[in-house]
Amino acid sequence: MIRHPLHTLAVVAFLILTLSLPAFAAPVLEVDRPVFDFGSISQGKKLEHVFKLMNKGDSPLTINRTKTSCGCTVANVSTKTIAPGKSADLKISFDSANFGGKVTKTITVESNDPASPTTTLTIKGNINEELVVTPHQINLGQTKAGSSKEASVALENHGERTVKILSVTTPMPQVKATIKKHALKPGERTQLSVTVSPRPEDRFLSGFIIIATDIPGKPEITLPLYGSVAK
Repeated sequence: MIRHPLHTLAVVAFLILTLSLPAFAAPVLEVDRPVFDFGSISQGKKLEHVFKLMNKGDSPLTINRTKTSCGCTVANVSTKTIAPGKSADLKISFDSANFGGKVTKTITVESNDPASPTTTLTIKGNINEELVVTPHQINLGQTKAGSSKEASVALENHGERTVKILSVTTPMPQVKATIKKHALKPGERTQLSVTVSPRPEDRFLSGFIIIATDIPGKPEITLPLYGSVAK
């Protein structure tokens, strides 16, 4: 097939124009080490870490929002606009006071990176409980008004030093809590005895017991208590 010279010239001109146009400019978010394993820490310790956010693209990167998987984690970015080739610090604060065992928390970063508008960062590790309370909450089930019900809670020292139990209190007048030992050596355990006596006007029981200790970073352990009352 014979092509018209003008058609050939048009094709050549189009190719030259296309090749000479600059590539579409866009920001690219990259994170140095998006997973942070903090190893093992004692319960109650507050942990801080900095993620490095880098703009590997050729136009400004905007951090629209950061979201954490729970209120125990706080994320703050040093700047919300990152120029090409520059970086910003995303500072993470994590409070381990209410956690034990293996934990994983995530931080979601929303940006104007067209290829990856959301990026997930992770912190994980193991939290060692010095004083382990079993169970973590007391379910009384149904208790008849005018009668009493008893429950037992085990407290065990999993740490490496003697733990002192300073007091056991509750704001609930229907509940009495007593403990056998107030000092636990490593490996020792004791029992917390709970007696509940519903009042005639009670329909439900909902409250907590506070165990005060000398554990650094974990001075109080809150033990939820709940149930219903039958007339």
